[in-house]
Amino acid sequence: MDRLRRMEILVRAAEAGSFARASQLLQIDPSAVSHAVAELEKELRLTLFYRTTRQLSLTEEGQEIFHRAREILSQAAEIDAIAHKPREGLRGTLRLGMTVPISRTIIMPRLPIFMRRHPALDVECLVLSQVKEMHAGGLDLMLRAGTPPESSLIARKIADIRFGVYAAPAYLELAGEPREPDQLPEHRCFVHKPPVVPRALDEWEFERAGERRLIKVPRSLVTDDREGMIDAVLAGGGLMRIGMFAPALITSGRLRKVLADWQCIGGQPIYALYRKSSTMPPKIAAFLEFAGECFAGFDRDELTLTHNPSFDESARSMRA
Repeated sequence: MDRLRRMEILVRAAEAGSFARASQLLQIDPSAVSHAVAELEKELRLTLFYRTTRQLSLTEEGQEIFHRAREILSQAAEIDAIAHKPREGLRGTLRLGMTVPISRTIIMPRLPIFMRRHPALDVECLVLSQVKEMHAGGLDLMLRAGTPPESSLIARKIADIRFGVYAAPAYLELAGEPREPDQLPEHRCFVHKPPVVPRALDEWEFERAGERRLIKVPRSLVTDDREGMIDAVLAGGGLMRIGMFAPALITSGRLRKVLADWQCIGGQPIYALYRKSSTMPPKIAAFLEFAGECFAGFDRDELTLTHNPSFDESARSMRA
């Protein structure tokens, strides 16, 4: 194993916080991660990590080596991008991280268009949403909902998710339709608990004409399975507050938006994240342009998303 590969394993292990997690993201055996780090420590005559049964953390020398190694890997990626930019098109592998809704409803249905444009470029898509996973997994680009944490990454806003309260007509015929947020406690409310948040999202906030109301709704169902919750609501189970990625469910009448004269607070921005470099890698520039096209063509009536019209133009301006 060459030194550059050992440095890559060091960086991924430090970012992931464990050898086991780094091995999963790098798709290699955990013993290979441990061995590579041990070999690098032996070669450098330094202890790079403090190791305990519960925690893996960098030593002072390890911190310095980590930062320098990450810079070297970034420079190596830039060199690789230049070397693999033949006239006939892009080559190599583009590694993407996306959440399930963005992947299934916006990117994947259109991905064959991108692949036909760049037939020599392989694409690897992973269901990831955390910035630390992006680093540890060696991703080129991530599409995620939520304001990203402070980091050295470039974050370009694509759109904003619009939250709303929805129910199937069958449920509303039986239970009646709430006309004010204060009536929500009288209904069966299905509550989403995303895996990355500590508690279920059972406090729903609304605004109308400067008036705000915060309602704690009954937790008739709590689940971290977003798609499963939507299916249960479609079956007439109750009400849900969610950012939809399926405007067709609304336009077809299968779901009805309730409390439509109230703005539902809590929608999240969607960002494209990628590493800062002196020159934009061509494969990232190409995918940013494609992602801009995907979002621009999705939900043109903005029932579920508010588009950022400058994203596509800014993506185009960054093409190498």
